[in-house]
Amino acid sequence: MSRHLYSLEEAQALLPQARAKVTEAAALVADLQRLLMQLRAGTAPASTVDQAAMLEAGVDATFAWFEQHGVQIKSLTPALLDFPARAIRDGEVIEVLLCWRDDEDTIAYYHPPEGGYAVREPVAFLDRV
Repeated sequence: MSRHLYSLEEAQALLPQARAKVTEAAALVADLQRLLMQLRAGTAPASTVDQAAMLEAGVDATFAWFEQHGVQIKSLTPALLDFPARAIRDGEVIEVLLCWRDDEDTIAYYHPPEGGYAVREPVAFLDRV
């Protein structure tokens, strides 16, 4: 499977779906953690094992959506997603990750793949994405 590189417009268009999926994943993981704590404590009803298996399947399906779309989940809470892209900065073609955090309305930042959230810069610094 070839790795998809997003344009800024493509990433922005996919963001509403990705935002919903990461919210869904966070809720499923939280529910699964709660059930696992009940199982460990011995306070879980008999149906908990089946519920946990269903939640785990939901988590797997949600994560598969991100893998299928080539979107990287860096964190669930707070939600932090990266969209691989190729950009031009100062006339040079570079690989970047378009970066979105859940308190942001749009994708407005990027960072190099070897960098991370701490070194992200505004997309406006790029000549083209």
